[in-house]
Amino acid sequence: MLHPRLTPLLSCLLVCLRVIFMPLPIAAEPVQDDYRSIIARQEGEVLRFLRAFERVQEQLHPAKFTQLQADLNQTIGELFVRLRSELNELKPPPERQAFHRTWLEAVGLLDTTHGIFARSDQAGFIGAFMQSRSAFTRARYLLYEIRLDTPVLHPYWVLPEAVAHLPKLEKRVPAQQHRVGIAHHPPSSNHGAYSLYVPEHYTPQRHWPLIIALHGAGGANDEYLLTWLRPAKSKGYIVLAPKSLGLTWAIEKPEPDIASVTSTLMALRGRYAIDPDRILVTGLSDGGTFSYALGASRPNLFGAVAPVAGVLPPWLDMQKAVTLPFLIIHGSQDFIFPVAVARLAHATLVENGLKEVTFTELPEWGHAYTYSINETYVLPWFERLFE
Repeated sequence: MLHPRLTPLLSCLLVCLRVIFMPLPIAAEPVQDDYRSIIARQEGEVLRFLRAFERVQEQLHPAKFTQLQADLNQTIGELFVRLRSELNELKPPPERQAFHRTWLEAVGLLDTTHGIFARSDQAGFIGAFMQSRSAFTRARYLLYEIRLDTPVLHPYWVLPEAVAHLPKLEKRVPAQQHRVGIAHHPPSSNHGAYSLYVPEHYTPQRHWPLIIALHGAGGANDEYLLTWLRPAKSKGYIVLAPKSLGLTWAIEKPEPDIASVTSTLMALRGRYAIDPDRILVTGLSDGGTFSYALGASRPNLFGAVAPVAGVLPPWLDMQKAVTLPFLIIHGSQDFIFPVAVARLAHATLVENGLKEVTFTELPEWGHAYTYSINETYVLPWFERLFE
């Protein structure tokens, strides 16, 4: 029998032992929160690269290539080495496995984009531009698929003034039977391949304006569609980006390409509620040149034409398009088609009696991609025509 004085000590000892050996409570699983916070941080860094490489695509010029490489490398550094290493060690929660695979693939393609551009020499800058653009395009389509799961990156897909309206822009109409969003279509017996964007909030209860966006030489429908995605999503435009039947648009014998584009357009008008008065044409480089051919051949079909960095073929009969508004945009630093060809096009259209011809010469721009040009010049001009 224990001495009475030892009993309290023994009781205290037993309590201490219970505390020491008591199983620890299982903490709430932190993986998901940690995973989301890491991805959110990576989204911000990916966003920085997307914007930086867009600027590179817009400013590309042989005389600027080395400086653009240096600026991009200084901005990005070893970003993708770090991101990929981090992702390879990161364990996503079960419900994020599919997202993780897509995110990892997209980051890998952006790494490829940067690598191609950074390693090319000045002599190969055109090839570097096209190859890096291809990887950049594939990465962004993957990122667009998961945009609703990337809140930091989500505003990238609209113009700044539309960010507050993103929930409305992403809200699909209940029981909507029409396919919305981005779709890529193969060629058929009636038309060439094409890419299409239909705003996610599309409804057949209203008529929607449509922009035909024509790629340049060496380009493709899916690549050029992305130069119009932000303004179209923000402002409510359908975008048709057709692919030329050949490597580029057949300028000297344009009728097959014209028939392909118009056939695609007629098919879309049968499926979607398109405003017949606001079918608008624009294009870059050879696409800009072909936009003249479209306007001259089917002037009653289109509401306006905006060639960017293109050439007006002298054999086109532009007097047929006397009531069709034209916006000509050209860079003073264009190294493919000197700005003199755009000045001549403007003068020729005026001499042919066209009622509305606007010429915008961009003093710092050369011959490159058109994200901010579409957003800052082309779309506002289209919209002013129909106010």
